[in-house]
Amino acid sequence: MKKNMIALAVAAAMVPGFAAAEGATISGYNDITWTHDNDTNTFWATTEVDIRNTMGDVTVGADIDIDLGNGNVVLEQSFFAWNAAENITVIGGKFNNPIGLDAEDTLDHPTTQAGLIYNTLDTATALHDGNNISGLAVAYDAGVATVTVGLLNEIQAGSTADEDNSYALVVNAAPVEGLDLELGYVTMDGAFQGLGDSALDINASFNTGPITVTAEILDVDALDDILYGFGGYYDVMEGTQVGARYESNDNADTDQVNLIVWHDLADNLILGAGYNVVSTGSDDDEQFAIEFLAKF
Repeated sequence: MKKNMIALAVAAAMVPGFAAAEGATISGYNDITWTHDNDTNTFWATTEVDIRNTMGDVTVGADIDIDLGNGNVVLEQSFFAWNAAENITVIGGKFNNPIGLDAEDTLDHPTTQAGLIYNTLDTATALHDGNNISGLAVAYDAGVATVTVGLLNEIQAGSTADEDNSYALVVNAAPVEGLDLELGYVTMDGAFQGLGDSALDINASFNTGPITVTAEILDVDALDDILYGFGGYYDVMEGTQVGARYESNDNADTDQVNLIVWHDLADNLILGAGYNVVSTGSDDDEQFAIEFLAKF
């Protein structure tokens, strides 16, 4: 349940120098969730279909999201990844936002509820159907780090300057075994959402044996305070993990606590049980969730 370290996480083919197998593949997953919140019991289901094809140095991909509740179909990703030269990959199209600790797909979320930081980044990229971006990026594997720069469509929905561009910089590094570090910066015309002109995210994930700990801070230009979060996850046994995460947004006087248990029922079926609390001022919104992630 962890985001891939490499910037612009659209698939392993984006890693400079990656040699993918020739031919087309189809994969994806179904996300079936039951939530109990304020005496309301709700079932929900979504499907993601991922298509990849590699020919020579170019991988082409498309991710299609289908909401089985309302029938909406959304093109999550539509991209190419070209190994243009040794250690250099060029990515173009629409792809997942590389900035932030949590990946876009619920299959890779650490808990059954999206985090405060993820939701803020999702708001910032709302023009692109989810936490996604559109444009052109170049990733360079410098050995000690992967550096990615991007020229993007303006990421803010409702902006009065949609014809303008956003600029992104992402640096990923693994200085010691088990430690992944990321710095991400993006400019934006945030007048519509009140988010200001830029966002800076710094996150870290450290794994040793059965234990993984995470930390993240997000500094959004127009907010008075930064958002921050900490998480810890423990592999009780093969296929079973327990974890907890705490996040805070002082600007909105909001805290979020997520408790989670994951268990592999089969090679392609994961069960999650979560207890989630969002506190705003004097109000606590409690939620119990059961989530099935069925991969194909």
